Amino acid sequence: MTATAPHLREDLLTPRFYTTDLAKAARTDLQEQRPAFEAMLQEMETDYNRDHFDRKAPLDRLRDLDPEQKAAYESYLVRSCVSEFSGFLLFKELSRQLIKAGRAELGRLFSLMARDEARHAGFLNRALLAEGISIDLPSLSGRRPITWFPLSWVLYSVYLSEKIGYWRYILIDRHLKAHPDNAFAPLFDFFEPWCQDENRHGDIFNVLIRCWPGLRRGLRGQLLSRFFLWSVFLTHSLTVGERGDFYRLLGLDPTQFDTEVIRQTNRTARRAFPVVFALEDERWFELRDRMVALHRQLGEGGPAGVVSWLGRLGLRIRFAALLLRQLSQPMVASEVEP
Repeated sequence: MTATAPHLREDLLTPRFYTTDLAKAARTDLQEQRPAFEAMLQEMETDYNRDHFDRKAPLDRLRDLDPEQKAAYESYLVRSCVSEFSGFLLFKELSRQLIKAGRAELGRLFSLMARDEARHAGFLNRALLAEGISIDLPSLSGRRPITWFPLSWVLYSVYLSEKIGYWRYILIDRHLKAHPDNAFAPLFDFFEPWCQDENRHGDIFNVLIRCWPGLRRGLRGQLLSRFFLWSVFLTHSLTVGERGDFYRLLGLDPTQFDTEVIRQTNRTARRAFPVVFALEDERWFELRDRMVALHRQLGEGGPAGVVSWLGRLGLRIRFAALLLRQLSQPMVASEVEP
């Protein structure tokens, strides 16, 4: 990044870059899901958002922001931009390898999803350039480690990341339409159609999960559902806690926003996962609040010394105990067909 924004440290580029078992992905059996697959491929080919990401649209009109508010906005842009670029790289590599393995239709579908992710990353990068910040996206993948995940992990985690992304965007869009005075950047004008890309990608990964029936059945399906819902929700809660200033800048209460995103995503996941968390009572969110507070304490610096070290160790132990309690919270059957 350019030196014009010293508040944007290198450790803001936190999203990792992923790969998976490409040979196994090439063995995806589309037979049972052929009608749904062809419908999704046709929808992606239609490209409803072809003209949405106008390269000439002005993105530099900001309401007057003080330095701290500007830093919160720019940090949000950086994290989001790198995350979208990470998705682009994963989908692009999957497309290339699937076409190479003779799975042209499947490769085409991933190529179209890579197209969408590239548009998102490019649009966010333009918003950063309007702030005088330049990120060399192509060089990032060479500097950051490539993380290998099993195919089942990729299918579950990407499904959830797309669906939770949809709910983030759509809830922000609805809030800003109800409170237009808080829409301080023209970037937000593009959120409604943008979030439909996220929703569509999630639906595609739902189809792909169904191509591997064993991923949704028995103990394995329950464990995958529990682990990935928990890990994605936990990551979202901690990230929203870290970006609280950005959400308050939009006029949103960060905790309430996180709660609604999690509730809606959990409800949506009933269409794909065999079980989801029972969020009717407040136990999940009480544990969330305690973990976010502890995470904030752990992120704060403190004096060196044995006493301080023991204190931080105690915080880490308490945090780990809360993690396990939240992971073990009750789940309910989704009543989706096996």
